[in-house]
Amino acid sequence: MATIMSSFSLRSIKNALSQSLESLPNWNSLKPLEKGTIIDKSFKNIMKDLMKQFGMKPGVDYVDNLNDNEQCADFVALSRKADDLLIGLLEGKIVPISSHSRISKLGNTYTVKAHFRDLRKAS
Repeated sequence: MATIMSSFSLRSIKNALSQSLESLPNWNSLKPLEKGTIIDKSFKNIMKDLMKQFGMKPGVDYVDNLNDNEQCADFVALSRKADDLLIGLLEGKIVPISSHSRISKLGNTYTVKAHFRDLRKAS
């Protein structure tokens, strides 16, 4: 995918999807959550169709410029907040905390939900 990316702009794909969605008759009357759901489903369907068309399978890295022991991951951020989260995770400045159980000093057991700890805010 890295070699394909250099031959066209992702901005053109984003603009095409945006124009298509905005041409829907009731797009402007939808709530942000509804718009997000439609964007999510549309993007996933497009990716699914493209992967099927090119014989690609989910979870397989199709990058030819990495050593055998290197891992690759492709990320798509649809908002500044998502982009900031991904950059923070990749830089190690945001740490994911998985859900777990704890016992209080009084002996009560409670569950801590999965969350992110932003180390940039702690300093």
